[in-house]
Amino acid sequence: MTMKLTELGQIILAHREAHGLTQKKLAERAGVSRYTLIKLENGQADDIQFKILSAILSELHLTLTVTDIPVSGINVLGDKTE
Repeated sequence: MTMKLTELGQIILAHREAHGLTQKKLAERAGVSRYTLIKLENGQADDIQFKILSAILSELHLTLTVTDIPVSGINVLGDKTE
């Protein structure tokens, strides 16, 4: 399943609210700016660094899973096959 940034933002928002956290409090706990969190929740943080996303997810007890999706003509290392 491929998730769009807007969907991820909605999940973060829902979990933040479920934990009773304000944007300010979550941002402080994760060590990020409130502006960054606002952009992420609105699906506009297309340039977010993994360590920032990871810190936010960690504070909400969420994990990010990476799965291998086979793509024709590309091997596991990303090199084109012949």
